[in-house]
Amino acid sequence: MEGESDRGMKRISDSDDPSVHWERWQQSHQKKVKQMEEEKDKLQNEIVTMNSVIEASANVSDDDIIEIDVGGKVIRALRSTLCLAPDTMFTYMFSGRWEESLKRDDNGRIFLDHDPEFIEIIVNFLRKSKIKDPIEPVRPPKVICDKKKDFDDLLRYFGLTDFFNPCPCPQFTFDIAEIDVVQPHGSSVVVTKSEKKIQFSYNAHDFYFVACKSSLDSSGEGSFWKVTIDTLPLESWLFLGITGNLDAIRDSEEDSTSYGWSTANGYLGNLVWKSGRRKRSDFTGFSQGKCFYFHLKSNKLTMFSAETNQTSVINMVTTSDEYYIHFNFCDPGTKISLEPLNEDAQKHMLAGRKISWYEEFLNH
Repeated sequence: MEGESDRGMKRISDSDDPSVHWERWQQSHQKKVKQMEEEKDKLQNEIVTMNSVIEASANVSDDDIIEIDVGGKVIRALRSTLCLAPDTMFTYMFSGRWEESLKRDDNGRIFLDHDPEFIEIIVNFLRKSKIKDPIEPVRPPKVICDKKKDFDDLLRYFGLTDFFNPCPCPQFTFDIAEIDVVQPHGSSVVVTKSEKKIQFSYNAHDFYFVACKSSLDSSGEGSFWKVTIDTLPLESWLFLGITGNLDAIRDSEEDSTSYGWSTANGYLGNLVWKSGRRKRSDFTGFSQGKCFYFHLKSNKLTMFSAETNQTSVINMVTTSDEYYIHFNFCDPGTKISLEPLNEDAQKHMLAGRKISWYEEFLNH
Protein backbone atom coordinates (compact mmCIF):
# COMPACT_ATOMS: atom_id res chain seq x y z
CA MET A 1 0.00 0.00 0.00
CA GLU A 2 2.83 2.26 0.90
CA GLY A 3 4.52 1.74 -2.51
CA GLU A 4 1.35 2.56 -4.41
CA SER A 5 0.96 5.79 -2.40
CA ASP A 6 4.52 6.84 -3.24
CA ARG A 7 3.96 6.28 -6.99
CA GLY A 8 0.75 8.36 -6.87
CA MET A 9 2.57 11.17 -5.13
CA LYS A 10 5.29 11.10 -7.82
CA ARG A 11 2.74 11.37 -10.67
CA ILE A 12 1.09 14.36 -9.02
CA SER A 13 4.38 16.10 -8.42
CA ASP A 14 5.48 15.52 -12.09
CA SER A 15 2.31 17.08 -13.43
CA ASP A 16 2.79 20.09 -11.22
CA ASP A 17 6.49 20.46 -12.00
CA PRO A 18 7.00 23.67 -14.17
CA SER A 19 10.08 22.17 -15.82
CA VAL A 20 7.98 19.34 -17.20
CA HIS A 21 5.45 21.80 -18.68
CA TRP A 22 8.27 23.88 -20.18
CA GLU A 23 9.84 20.85 -21.82
CA ARG A 24 6.53 19.78 -23.32
CA TRP A 25 5.83 23.32 -24.61
CA GLN A 26 9.28 23.46 -26.21
CA GLN A 27 8.69 20.15 -27.95
CA SER A 28 5.30 21.31 -29.25
CA HIS A 29 6.72 24.68 -30.32
CA GLN A 30 9.63 23.07 -32.18
CA LYS A 31 7.19 20.77 -33.98
CA LYS A 32 5.04 23.75 -35.07
CA VAL A 33 8.11 25.71 -36.18
CA LYS A 34 9.26 22.74 -38.26
CA GLN A 35 5.82 22.47 -39.90
CA MET A 36 5.83 26.19 -40.67
CA GLU A 37 9.30 25.94 -42.23
CA GLU A 38 8.17 23.01 -44.36
CA GLU A 39 5.10 24.98 -45.52
CA LYS A 40 7.32 27.99 -46.25
CA ASP A 41 9.72 25.86 -48.32
CA LYS A 42 6.79 24.33 -50.18
CA LEU A 43 5.31 27.75 -50.92
CA GLN A 44 8.71 29.06 -52.02
CA ASN A 45 9.12 26.14 -54.41
CA GLU A 46 5.66 26.81 -55.85
CA ILE A 47 6.57 30.48 -56.36
CA VAL A 48 9.79 29.51 -58.12
CA THR A 49 7.92 27.06 -60.33
CA MET A 50 5.24 29.64 -61.18
CA ASN A 51 7.84 32.29 -61.96
CA SER A 52 9.64 29.89 -64.28
CA VAL A 53 6.35 29.12 -66.03
CA ILE A 54 5.57 32.82 -66.42
CA GLU A 55 9.10 33.52 -67.67
CA ALA A 56 8.88 30.66 -70.16
CA SER A 57 5.45 31.87 -71.36
CA ALA A 58 6.81 35.36 -71.93
CA ASN A 59 9.25 33.98 -74.49
CA VAL A 60 6.62 31.92 -76.33
CA SER A 61 5.14 32.91 -79.70
CA ASP A 62 2.46 31.32 -81.88
CA ASP A 63 4.92 31.64 -84.75
CA ASP A 64 7.57 29.49 -83.05
CA ILE A 65 8.60 26.54 -85.21
CA ILE A 66 8.55 23.35 -83.12
CA GLU A 67 10.55 20.29 -84.15
CA ILE A 68 9.28 16.91 -82.94
CA ASP A 69 11.25 13.68 -83.14
CA VAL A 70 8.75 10.82 -83.34
CA GLY A 71 10.62 7.53 -83.38
CA GLY A 72 13.29 9.03 -85.66
CA LYS A 73 10.89 10.91 -87.96
CA VAL A 74 11.15 14.69 -87.63
CA ILE A 75 7.92 16.71 -87.88
CA ARG A 76 8.03 20.49 -87.96
CA ALA A 77 4.99 22.69 -87.25
CA LEU A 78 4.05 26.10 -85.87
CA ARG A 79 3.26 26.27 -82.19
CA SER A 80 -0.16 27.76 -83.09
CA THR A 81 -0.92 24.62 -85.10
CA LEU A 82 0.07 22.23 -82.33
CA CYS A 83 -1.95 24.23 -79.78
CA LEU A 84 -5.12 24.50 -81.86
CA ALA A 85 -7.26 22.05 -79.84
CA PRO A 86 -8.21 23.87 -76.60
CA ASP A 87 -8.07 22.21 -73.17
CA THR A 88 -6.21 19.12 -74.34
CA MET A 89 -3.03 17.45 -73.17
CA PHE A 90 -1.61 17.86 -76.69
CA THR A 91 -1.99 21.65 -76.47
CA TYR A 92 -0.56 21.82 -72.94
CA MET A 93 2.52 19.90 -74.08
CA PHE A 94 3.38 22.44 -76.78
CA SER A 95 2.09 25.59 -75.06
CA GLY A 96 5.63 26.55 -73.98
CA ARG A 97 4.85 26.42 -70.28
CA TRP A 98 6.29 22.97 -69.72
CA GLU A 99 9.14 22.98 -72.24
CA GLU A 100 11.78 21.97 -69.70
CA SER A 101 9.84 18.89 -68.57
CA LEU A 102 9.51 17.40 -72.08
CA LYS A 103 11.89 14.68 -73.23
CA ARG A 104 14.44 15.70 -75.86
CA ASP A 105 16.54 13.84 -78.38
CA ASP A 106 20.26 14.42 -78.88
CA ASN A 107 19.54 17.42 -81.12
CA GLY A 108 17.27 19.12 -78.62
CA ARG A 109 14.04 18.24 -80.43
CA ILE A 110 10.96 17.27 -78.42
CA PHE A 111 10.85 13.48 -78.41
CA LEU A 112 7.58 11.52 -78.59
CA ASP A 113 7.68 7.76 -78.22
CA HIS A 114 4.64 7.07 -80.40
CA ASP A 115 3.83 5.77 -83.87
CA PRO A 116 5.16 8.51 -86.22
CA GLU A 117 2.32 7.85 -88.67
CA PHE A 118 -0.24 8.71 -85.98
CA ILE A 119 1.49 11.93 -84.92
CA GLU A 120 1.80 13.01 -88.55
CA ILE A 121 -1.95 12.37 -89.06
CA ILE A 122 -2.75 14.45 -85.97
CA VAL A 123 -0.54 17.36 -87.03
CA ASN A 124 -1.91 17.35 -90.60
CA PHE A 125 -5.48 17.35 -89.27
CA LEU A 126 -4.63 20.35 -87.08
CA ARG A 127 -3.16 22.13 -90.11
CA LYS A 128 -6.35 21.59 -92.12
CA SER A 129 -8.51 22.69 -89.19
CA LYS A 130 -6.65 26.03 -89.01
CA ILE A 131 -7.72 27.00 -92.53
CA LYS A 132 -11.04 25.17 -92.80
CA ASP A 133 -14.08 26.69 -94.45
CA PRO A 134 -16.46 27.76 -91.64
CA ILE A 135 -19.30 26.08 -93.51
CA GLU A 136 -17.57 22.86 -94.59
CA PRO A 137 -16.13 20.84 -91.68
CA VAL A 138 -12.81 19.01 -91.90
CA ARG A 139 -13.46 15.31 -92.24
CA PRO A 140 -11.82 13.08 -89.62
CA PRO A 141 -8.70 11.35 -91.00
CA LYS A 142 -8.91 7.83 -92.31
CA VAL A 143 -6.82 5.18 -90.59
CA ILE A 144 -6.52 1.60 -91.81
CA CYS A 145 -8.71 -0.83 -89.89
CA ASP A 146 -5.81 -2.68 -88.26
CA LYS A 147 -4.55 0.54 -86.67
CA LYS A 148 -7.81 2.36 -85.92
CA LYS A 149 -8.09 1.18 -82.31
CA ASP A 150 -4.49 2.17 -81.56
CA PHE A 151 -5.07 5.58 -83.15
CA ASP A 152 -8.28 6.12 -81.14
CA ASP A 153 -6.38 5.15 -77.98
CA LEU A 154 -3.74 7.78 -78.76
CA LEU A 155 -6.41 10.43 -79.34
CA ARG A 156 -7.86 9.63 -75.93
CA TYR A 157 -4.38 9.82 -74.37
CA PHE A 158 -3.84 13.31 -75.81
CA GLY A 159 -7.43 14.41 -75.06
CA LEU A 160 -8.15 14.91 -78.76
CA THR A 161 -11.12 12.57 -79.22
CA ASP A 162 -13.80 15.27 -79.13
CA PHE A 163 -11.76 17.60 -81.34
CA PHE A 164 -11.40 14.94 -84.02
CA ASN A 165 -14.93 13.59 -83.65
CA PRO A 166 -17.12 16.40 -82.30
CA CYS A 167 -20.61 15.45 -81.15
CA PRO A 168 -23.11 16.73 -83.69
CA CYS A 169 -25.67 19.20 -82.44
CA PRO A 170 -29.28 18.00 -82.44
CA GLN A 171 -30.64 18.13 -85.94
CA PHE A 172 -33.19 16.81 -88.38
CA THR A 173 -31.22 14.37 -90.49
CA PHE A 174 -32.70 12.48 -93.35
CA ASP A 175 -31.64 9.59 -95.46
CA ILE A 176 -31.84 10.77 -99.06
CA ALA A 177 -32.78 7.27 -100.18
CA GLU A 178 -35.83 7.32 -97.88
CA ILE A 179 -37.20 10.73 -98.93
CA ASP A 180 -40.57 10.36 -100.66
CA VAL A 181 -41.21 13.10 -103.24
CA VAL A 182 -44.91 13.93 -103.41
CA GLN A 183 -46.38 15.21 -106.72
CA PRO A 184 -50.18 15.26 -106.26
CA HIS A 185 -50.85 16.62 -109.77
CA GLY A 186 -48.84 14.15 -111.86
CA SER A 187 -45.12 13.59 -112.44
CA SER A 188 -43.90 16.71 -114.20
CA VAL A 189 -40.76 17.01 -112.06
CA VAL A 190 -37.90 14.62 -112.78
CA VAL A 191 -36.44 13.48 -109.46
CA THR A 192 -32.83 12.24 -109.44
CA LYS A 193 -31.39 10.81 -106.23
CA SER A 194 -27.72 10.33 -105.45
CA GLU A 195 -26.12 9.28 -102.18
CA LYS A 196 -26.06 12.82 -100.76
CA LYS A 197 -28.74 14.85 -102.53
CA ILE A 198 -31.93 14.95 -104.56
CA GLN A 199 -32.14 17.02 -107.76
CA PHE A 200 -35.48 18.29 -109.04
CA SER A 201 -35.74 19.17 -112.76
CA TYR A 202 -38.83 20.92 -114.14
CA ASN A 203 -39.46 21.24 -117.88
CA ALA A 204 -43.15 22.12 -118.14
CA HIS A 205 -45.13 25.38 -118.05
CA ASP A 206 -47.55 26.45 -115.29
CA PHE A 207 -47.30 26.44 -111.50
CA TYR A 208 -46.40 23.04 -110.11
CA PHE A 209 -46.28 21.80 -106.49
CA VAL A 210 -43.76 19.32 -105.04
CA ALA A 211 -43.27 18.28 -101.39
CA CYS A 212 -40.92 15.95 -99.54
CA LYS A 213 -41.89 13.38 -96.91
CA SER A 214 -41.30 12.63 -94.07
CA SER A 215 -42.51 15.54 -91.94
CA LEU A 216 -40.05 17.99 -90.40
CA ASP A 217 -39.20 17.96 -86.70
CA SER A 218 -39.53 21.42 -85.15
CA SER A 219 -38.77 20.36 -81.57
CA GLY A 220 -35.37 20.71 -79.84
CA GLU A 221 -32.95 22.44 -82.20
CA GLY A 222 -35.34 21.80 -85.07
CA SER A 223 -34.82 20.77 -88.69
CA PHE A 224 -32.13 21.92 -91.12
CA TRP A 225 -31.78 21.53 -94.88
CA LYS A 226 -29.94 23.08 -97.82
CA VAL A 227 -31.23 24.02 -101.27
CA THR A 228 -28.95 24.87 -104.20
CA ILE A 229 -30.29 26.66 -107.29
CA ASP A 230 -28.58 24.65 -110.03
CA THR A 231 -30.37 26.25 -112.99
CA LEU A 232 -32.90 29.09 -113.04
CA PRO A 233 -33.81 30.77 -116.34
CA LEU A 234 -34.22 34.54 -116.31
CA GLU A 235 -37.58 35.89 -115.15
CA SER A 236 -38.57 32.50 -113.74
CA TRP A 237 -40.87 31.75 -110.81
CA LEU A 238 -39.57 29.67 -107.90
CA PHE A 239 -40.90 29.11 -104.38
CA LEU A 240 -38.90 27.52 -101.55
CA GLY A 241 -40.42 26.84 -98.14
CA ILE A 242 -42.68 24.48 -96.23
CA THR A 243 -46.30 23.33 -96.28
CA GLY A 244 -48.64 21.40 -94.02
CA ASN A 245 -50.83 20.16 -96.89
CA LEU A 246 -49.53 17.38 -99.14
CA ASP A 247 -52.61 17.73 -101.35
CA ALA A 248 -52.24 21.46 -101.99
CA ILE A 249 -53.39 22.96 -105.28
CA ARG A 250 -50.93 23.88 -108.03
CA ASP A 251 -50.62 27.41 -106.56
CA SER A 252 -49.47 25.73 -103.35
CA GLU A 253 -47.77 28.84 -101.94
CA GLU A 254 -51.30 30.24 -101.45
CA ASP A 255 -52.29 27.38 -99.14
CA SER A 256 -53.06 28.48 -95.54
CA THR A 257 -50.34 26.11 -94.28
CA SER A 258 -47.68 27.50 -96.63
CA TYR A 259 -44.63 29.53 -95.50
CA GLY A 260 -41.59 30.52 -97.54
CA TRP A 261 -40.07 32.83 -100.12
CA SER A 262 -40.50 33.24 -103.88
CA THR A 263 -38.78 34.94 -106.80
CA ALA A 264 -40.62 36.11 -109.91
CA ASN A 265 -38.14 38.27 -111.79
CA GLY A 266 -39.86 40.89 -113.94
CA TYR A 267 -43.28 40.11 -112.42
CA LEU A 268 -43.96 40.35 -108.68
CA GLY A 269 -40.36 40.50 -107.54
CA ASN A 270 -39.22 38.85 -104.31
CA LEU A 271 -41.98 37.83 -101.91
CA VAL A 272 -42.36 36.30 -98.47
CA TRP A 273 -45.37 34.03 -97.91
CA LYS A 274 -47.05 33.61 -94.52
CA SER A 275 -50.13 31.40 -94.16
CA GLY A 276 -50.60 31.65 -97.93
CA ARG A 277 -50.53 35.45 -97.97
CA ARG A 278 -47.78 37.34 -99.74
CA LYS A 279 -45.79 40.47 -98.93
CA ARG A 280 -42.82 42.03 -100.65
CA SER A 281 -39.46 41.06 -99.15
CA ASP A 282 -36.03 42.65 -99.05
CA PHE A 283 -34.22 39.34 -99.51
CA THR A 284 -32.05 39.34 -102.64
CA GLY A 285 -34.00 36.64 -104.44
CA PHE A 286 -33.18 33.29 -105.97
CA SER A 287 -30.75 33.06 -108.85
CA GLN A 288 -28.66 30.42 -110.53
CA GLY A 289 -25.69 29.12 -108.54
CA LYS A 290 -26.84 30.36 -105.13
CA CYS A 291 -27.42 28.11 -102.13
CA PHE A 292 -29.76 28.67 -99.20
CA TYR A 293 -29.90 27.14 -95.72
CA PHE A 294 -33.24 26.56 -94.01
CA HIS A 295 -34.06 26.04 -90.34
CA LEU A 296 -37.45 25.22 -88.82
CA LYS A 297 -37.62 25.47 -85.03
CA SER A 298 -40.81 25.75 -83.03
CA ASN A 299 -42.89 28.33 -84.94
CA LYS A 300 -40.05 30.08 -86.71
CA LEU A 301 -38.80 29.43 -90.25
CA THR A 302 -35.39 30.90 -91.15
CA MET A 303 -33.66 31.14 -94.52
CA PHE A 304 -29.98 32.10 -94.82
CA SER A 305 -28.18 33.02 -98.05
CA ALA A 306 -24.64 31.61 -98.03
CA GLU A 307 -23.49 34.08 -100.72
CA THR A 308 -24.93 37.33 -99.34
CA ASN A 309 -24.82 36.40 -95.62
CA GLN A 310 -28.44 37.55 -95.43
CA THR A 311 -31.01 36.02 -93.07
CA SER A 312 -34.77 36.20 -93.44
CA VAL A 313 -37.17 35.01 -90.73
CA ILE A 314 -40.89 34.14 -90.77
CA ASN A 315 -42.77 33.92 -87.47
CA MET A 316 -45.37 31.26 -88.20
CA VAL A 317 -49.00 31.00 -87.21
CA THR A 318 -49.52 27.32 -86.45
CA THR A 319 -52.05 25.90 -88.90
CA SER A 320 -50.80 22.34 -89.18
CA ASP A 321 -49.47 19.61 -86.88
CA GLU A 322 -46.91 18.54 -89.48
CA TYR A 323 -44.85 20.44 -92.04
CA TYR A 324 -42.97 19.26 -95.13
CA ILE A 325 -40.25 20.72 -97.35
CA HIS A 326 -42.12 22.40 -100.20
CA PHE A 327 -41.16 23.69 -103.67
CA ASN A 328 -43.20 25.32 -106.42
CA PHE A 329 -41.97 25.60 -110.03
CA CYS A 330 -43.39 27.44 -113.01
CA ASP A 331 -40.83 27.65 -115.84
CA PRO A 332 -39.03 24.94 -117.85
CA GLY A 333 -35.31 24.45 -117.32
CA THR A 334 -35.47 25.01 -113.56
CA LYS A 335 -33.26 22.69 -111.49
CA ILE A 336 -32.68 22.69 -107.74
CA SER A 337 -30.95 20.30 -105.32
CA LEU A 338 -31.93 19.31 -101.77
CA GLU A 339 -29.30 18.17 -99.23
CA PRO A 340 -28.95 17.76 -95.45
CA LEU A 341 -27.18 20.72 -93.84
CA ASN A 342 -23.81 19.96 -92.27
CA GLU A 343 -23.02 20.58 -88.61
CA ASP A 344 -20.94 23.75 -88.98
CA ALA A 345 -23.59 25.41 -91.13
CA GLN A 346 -26.21 24.46 -88.53
CA LYS A 347 -24.15 26.10 -85.78
CA HIS A 348 -23.80 29.18 -87.98
CA MET A 349 -27.57 29.41 -88.26
CA LEU A 350 -28.15 28.73 -84.57
CA ALA A 351 -25.83 31.64 -83.71
CA GLY A 352 -28.38 33.83 -85.48
CA ARG A 353 -28.56 37.60 -85.75
CA LYS A 354 -31.09 40.36 -85.14
CA ILE A 355 -33.55 40.66 -88.01
CA SER A 356 -34.00 43.97 -89.79
CA TRP A 357 -36.86 46.41 -89.14
CA TYR A 358 -38.26 45.44 -92.55
CA GLU A 359 -38.39 41.77 -91.57
CA GLU A 360 -40.09 42.78 -88.30
CA PHE A 361 -42.67 44.65 -90.36
CA LEU A 362 -43.27 41.63 -92.59
CA ASN A 363 -43.83 39.39 -89.59
CA HIS A 364 -46.74 41.46 -88.24
